[in-house]
Amino acid sequence: MDLENFSGLGAEAVRQDFHATVYLTGLETILTEAAQAQLDAKETRHPQTVNRAVSFNAIKHHALDLLWSNLDTPPLIERLTALFLTNPTCARPQRRPPRQKTSARALLDFHRRQKKHCY
Repeated sequence: MDLENFSGLGAEAVRQDFHATVYLTGLETILTEAAQAQLDAKETRHPQTVNRAVSFNAIKHHALDLLWSNLDTPPLIERLTALFLTNPTCARPQRRPPRQKTSARALLDFHRRQKKHCY
């Protein structure tokens, strides 16, 4: 992890960002249970799971409404559950696509110059 990915440069800011991420990840797990139960009940060719990128993004954008406002909680949770179900991912158990071996020099170049960090 790079220091530039945190909201501040001090140790306290990094610590707060870490604890906020842990808290939101736990909240995401609790809130996605209903959506995952709905996906488990569906009869599909491959089992589906809640897309973690979609769920984390939805919670990140609605966290203040959920935790701080005076809005009713059940309608907000229903709206979040609908967002969680928008783009589920398929779990294909026997899918192992062949991977190309990348040289160490190319990997180093990628991580130093090309990789875009987004959290």
